[in-house]
Amino acid sequence: MSAPFVRPPAAGSTPGVLQIFTDQVTIKLSSAETGGTYTMLTGLTPPQGGPPLHKHLADSETFYVLSGEFVFELDGVIHQAGPGSTVHIPAGVAHLYQCVSEEPGEVLLVVQPGGLDDFFIELDALLKAHSEPPMPAIAALHEKFGMELLGPPLAAR
Repeated sequence: MSAPFVRPPAAGSTPGVLQIFTDQVTIKLSSAETGGTYTMLTGLTPPQGGPPLHKHLADSETFYVLSGEFVFELDGVIHQAGPGSTVHIPAGVAHLYQCVSEEPGEVLLVVQPGGLDDFFIELDALLKAHSEPPMPAIAALHEKFGMELLGPPLAAR
């Protein structure tokens, strides 16, 4: 069990904001801080930004939209999600999202069990080490963390 704490609003559990493709990700609670039970992150996504199509084999994700308008594709079905919307994605569901508002959108993301924070830390380092995203290495990193990379982001289709 970790000790209770209060973290200031702008702070995260990592030294800085992680750059994950177009998104800026801040780890609010790391897997280590929750005994591996969950990870909590915030993500700031620019207009037309969002991750590639992928699925988690063992992780469930729950997004809470703080600002902006998003489109989520869940197993091929498109859903609109604006401020106050909750999007739950059980393990095994192929998904992606895209910010469709004119301003950046922000989400709060809880992933259960924990560990996605470690993926983001490694992905941030991998992306910073290359001028172009090394897709074979990115796919291997997804596999290492129990995910499958299935296709491009919505904006690239």
